[in-house]
Amino acid sequence: MIFRGLLLLCLIGICSASEEVIQNQHLLARIEALEITVKKLSISDNCAKALSTKCEGNDSDLLNKRLEVNSLTPVAFSAYINHFVSNIAIGAVIPFEKVTTNEGNAFNGGTGIFTCTQSGLYLFMWNIMVDHGYSTQINLIVNGAIRRWSHATAINSGYTNAANHDLVRLNEGDKVWIANERTSGEIHPHHTTFSGVLLSL
Repeated sequence: MIFRGLLLLCLIGICSASEEVIQNQHLLARIEALEITVKKLSISDNCAKALSTKCEGNDSDLLNKRLEVNSLTPVAFSAYINHFVSNIAIGAVIPFEKVTTNEGNAFNGGTGIFTCTQSGLYLFMWNIMVDHGYSTQINLIVNGAIRRWSHATAINSGYTNAANHDLVRLNEGDKVWIANERTSGEIHPHHTTFSGVLLSL
């Protein structure tokens, strides 16, 4: 009986020890998982601090300025002449008094001149139609200097169109217009157009 009692006590002790070992193993696994989580959080915190440091000073200011500029209203215009025009002097600005679009109010239909209100890369397009049997040469002018040309000659019957386009990087305050270089005959209304749009900063 004593032997059986001792054996029973040993078995109970072994079982208790096994349960403790299992519990200890569970605790160790949880501790290891927590340590891994702490390391991940530490790495994330270091990355956030590095990004914050990189964005300080000029980088942050530049980012804020770009965000502010992107939030401004776009710059775009489209206009045409609504009457026949003839005997235009060489170098004279061609009027485009009928303005259909003027986002940003940078184009003046009275003068036919676009004044840049926001620095960036612009696309300008124009088309001039003249009588059959005549010719026309038109210049895109930027700040008083010829930037691009368009020329067309209508032989015999039919009308002619002098059309072209150009990409121009402008600074605030720069002025752009379409000027006559050499045109014979009348410039036709409605088909004679001028437009521009800000493409990017």
